[in-house]
Amino acid sequence: MVKIKKDIANFIEKNPGLIATSAPSGTPNVVPKGSLKVLDEENLVYADLFGGKTTKNIKNNPTVAISVVDFEGMKGYQLKGKASLIDSGAVYEKIVKTIEKLPMDLPKPRYAVKIQVKEIYDLTPGPNAGKKIQ
Repeated sequence: MVKIKKDIANFIEKNPGLIATSAPSGTPNVVPKGSLKVLDEENLVYADLFGGKTTKNIKNNPTVAISVVDFEGMKGYQLKGKASLIDSGAVYEKIVKTIEKLPMDLPKPRYAVKIQVKEIYDLTPGPNAGKKIQ
């Protein structure tokens, strides 16, 4: 099982994330997720507010990739894993509270999307770019 190291967890908490999914036809979908958080040392979570293409894709194929990048600092990570949609319980309530604290009028999340991280890759330019970290 992959454990998200503290330095990578801190990086994820401070930088924007993009999630990639795939439709049954193979059509890719990539969207930003501003609510992306580290749930624990094995899982990420974000709020699904609208239940659009990303949610439909996850229902058909839960395998996802997330890129988290600091463009100015030229550093990043790609995390691959399996997503699950959660609509009740502690994880869901935690993401609801995260959204409620934001200074915007957003709808209540349809789901907390929990991602069990299976692999982590380095996206930082240099000799380790693209190499598997874990």
